[in-house]
Amino acid sequence: MARITATIRPVHDDAEQTVCTHPVTSTGKPRDPESGCTGRAAYTATCSVGDWTVTRPTRAELEYLRDIHFGTHLAKPTTRT
Repeated sequence: MARITATIRPVHDDAEQTVCTHPVTSTGKPRDPESGCTGRAAYTATCSVGDWTVTRPTRAELEYLRDIHFGTHLAKPTTRT
């Protein structure tokens, strides 16, 4: 069985929600104004199985939702007849 992961990435506040790899301050503003970064606006999590993708403003909220989502992947007990 393959390992199931949900990758959390910081994203910009643009239509494509591009991944923000720039150094930012604690408030999400870019450290280098010349970098072209619009700042970190939110976080996005994507599951490696299926099409589950969620975006939230805080990483903590997203980690909580990710943990709940992982519970949906647990094997269901089989019933004997």
